[in-house]
Amino acid sequence: MAVSLMLATVSQAADAKVTEPQFAKMSNMASQSLLLDVTRAAESPRMVTVGDRGHILYSDDNGVSWSQAKVPTIQMLTAVYFPSDKVGYAVGHDAIVLKTMDAGESWQRVYDDIDLEAPLLDVWFDDVNSGIALGAYGTILQTRNGGKEWVDISDRINNEEEFHYNAITGDGNGNVYIAGEAGILFHSADSGRTWKTLESPYEGSLFGVSTGPGEVLIHGLRGNVFRSTDQGKTWGAMSSGTGETLFGSAVMDNGKSILVGTSGSFVSGKAGQWSAVNRRDRVSLSALAPGVDGNIVVVGQGGIHRMSPSGEVLERSTLPKPEKEQE
Repeated sequence: MAVSLMLATVSQAADAKVTEPQFAKMSNMASQSLLLDVTRAAESPRMVTVGDRGHILYSDDNGVSWSQAKVPTIQMLTAVYFPSDKVGYAVGHDAIVLKTMDAGESWQRVYDDIDLEAPLLDVWFDDVNSGIALGAYGTILQTRNGGKEWVDISDRINNEEEFHYNAITGDGNGNVYIAGEAGILFHSADSGRTWKTLESPYEGSLFGVSTGPGEVLIHGLRGNVFRSTDQGKTWGAMSSGTGETLFGSAVMDNGKSILVGTSGSFVSGKAGQWSAVNRRDRVSLSALAPGVDGNIVVVGQGGIHRMSPSGEVLERSTLPKPEKEQE
């Protein structure tokens, strides 16, 4: 399980290679399948999660109930991002990029490359048209026209070893950060047009990066977390209180940070003064997003989980039985 969450990645490169898109199967068990990312659409209560077998689910009630979207792939989807309340992008295996224009209810393919054999692991957009998708073996693609065209921009970043890019995020002020395998770190001050290498505080793999007011957090193997308040010029080690690998993170509007990872680890607090708990079921958690009600939707092994900001497990999310099967 740890491998599937860390590198939701290279193990399924040949799965479901078809000339015509196959649609994800509609299933009332989709909300309990392996899900790897979750987000809340910009300026909206709509929450969207993606994962195994092309499953994409959406919720408008803070994750209490979910509906399954129509998705033209059965590939593993690894990340999702919404630059607006309606327009969103999801990425995954076979270097696939999907786009929605109706807040996640239906999706279309805008890019894929089976021959590349490099899964995309994260996606970020500056606005509805300009964004970056990246992943294994130094793969990094950029679009400026809403996904109609994608350009390889690997020559703009110093990654000769082709380490995996695991995570990308922006702070809304032009600063964009990339973190990845072997502790690689990069920063752009112009929304991804140009890049510089940051001196990394850690040589192990980093799986997540998130930004908050005046700070950047990076995290990865063995509970390692580092914080910068000067756009990555210097980093301070934070005591996470856990030795578990941390995959997902978010900095809340109140400055509180929440991180999740293996063995049900849930770390929360402010400026590194964190407390760590583990879910009783010990399921591995891969990502989280805050609902508008103040609670947290967490996804990973076992699907969707609702939790409080301090780590208490809330009632199980539900997915209605589909009216008909979609092959």
